[in-house]
Amino acid sequence: MGLGGMSISTRFALVFLLALGLVGTAFYLILDRVYLNELKSQAETVADNVDAFGTWVAQYGRVWVKDDPRSYLGHMPLLQADDGATGTPGALKAVNFYSKNPALAQREFSEVVARSGSPAKFRLTSHNVMNPANAPDAFERVALTRIRQQGLKEYFELTDDGFRYARTVYHKAACITCHGEAERAPNDVKVRYGTTNGFGFHAGDVAGVISVRLPARSFSQVALTVVGGGELGIVIAAFLIAMLFVRFAIVRPVRRLTEASHQISLGQPANLGVGGIARTSRNEIHQLTLAIDRLRRSVNIAMRKLGEDKPGHAAPVEAHHER
Repeated sequence: MGLGGMSISTRFALVFLLALGLVGTAFYLILDRVYLNELKSQAETVADNVDAFGTWVAQYGRVWVKDDPRSYLGHMPLLQADDGATGTPGALKAVNFYSKNPALAQREFSEVVARSGSPAKFRLTSHNVMNPANAPDAFERVALTRIRQQGLKEYFELTDDGFRYARTVYHKAACITCHGEAERAPNDVKVRYGTTNGFGFHAGDVAGVISVRLPARSFSQVALTVVGGGELGIVIAAFLIAMLFVRFAIVRPVRRLTEASHQISLGQPANLGVGGIARTSRNEIHQLTLAIDRLRRSVNIAMRKLGEDKPGHAAPVEAHHER
């Protein structure tokens, strides 16, 4: 039995479920896009903050920190008067300052964030890293390749590890001091990193990317936070209301008309219920009922005329008189 042989209720249920599936698919696509855009917006905010911090360091060329020799480029010892807390008041003591360029300061900043409770993590990397610790991972290699080949400003993916975002970083004129020609780089840079990697750039070249990682839930988890039992209950209630409407507003009247038409075809009286129907009603079922009633009247009139016009219709009466 094809679709045309099914009842109206069954066909309506199938159409309703198909429409619901299409709406669900559209909802999925919309929700997925909204969720992805929200993650991207968060990653962009992180990248903006990292970029702003790097710009702050770059405007001074380098920043100097006191008594922190863990990682540095330049070292500058100074003499400073003792405040008396650890020695003789007024006596001079040596104080060591260590310099950090923007890239080193940003890397240490990323390490602090990585150890913190912040869900967002970031790092800077490049296709030509000066420090091997900044080597790109699999996502970052893909991002760097796409960015360099296609001239992209950013690249992002939703992976099993979470949402990954890469913002393109370009070399500024101030960056070329350390990343231009190796022989012209500051001596402390060459001593710390060598002269093989991280050089040969020009102003405006792609320096690398700010790589941001955000935790991301699966879409099913996101969907469950948006669509709960209440929402599903509303959908089911809408389906039941629609089915009841079809049953009582369409199926039942059609069945009544079908039964009445069958009675009419047998020459039996049939109650179409036209007495309570206004002739101006816009209800299609009402108009169909009125049309069937007009057809019944026309058939009855035609049958009476046909009987009256038959030859010999009055013959039995005439024979009766002759007897």
